[in-house]
Amino acid sequence: MKLEQVIEFMPESIRRLINYRTFLPGEALVRKGERADHVFILTKGTTRVSNEFASGQRYSFAKQTVPDLIGDLEVLADQEFFSTTNEAVTTCEVIAMTADTFKQWMKRDNHFACAIAKMLAKKMYPTSNENGRIKFQPSIQRLQQYLIKRLDDSPSELFVLRSNRQQIADEIGTSVKTVNRGVSKLRDADFISLFHGKIALNAEQQQKLRTLRFDV
Repeated sequence: MKLEQVIEFMPESIRRLINYRTFLPGEALVRKGERADHVFILTKGTTRVSNEFASGQRYSFAKQTVPDLIGDLEVLADQEFFSTTNEAVTTCEVIAMTADTFKQWMKRDNHFACAIAKMLAKKMYPTSNENGRIKFQPSIQRLQQYLIKRLDDSPSELFVLRSNRQQIADEIGTSVKTVNRGVSKLRDADFISLFHGKIALNAEQQQKLRTLRFDV
């Protein structure tokens, strides 16, 4: 049974304990280091998951969409604090419940427990499969892969990336200085252009970027 169906048949004793919340773009649903005493089920919108480090550097490594859960991993692992920050990319609506209510629901509803187990497995498998790989990639390769993904998301004969350099750095887990260095390299080798400071690629550059083997 899918999670959407499980929610529809939520036990009445649990339904009385939940509430509904809305988060606007840019608002944090949870922040790293805050007490992990609640769980959200995302029913509308998209969020961005990021990790912040003592150096001040931030790495955005995942997005969550309907019907993902937020806070479930920490609660089920009996962790006192949230391990990541989760921000709304679009307007988000959630079903909100305390950690205790979440655990009660799992104990009382086998369908819900099975749905959560499947979602956790789906959430953790990519992390396990790719664990550590990005740390050993050259930063310019991470930048290339980021640009290709954005090209795939918004195909265009003349593609202009609207993200600023800090957003790019957050997405690929590096510094703005490193991003600027990579952008300069790619521009000097004519893999990209700059349009009012924004990264731009024509059709020929897009093809060249996809075949880049880091000899620039």
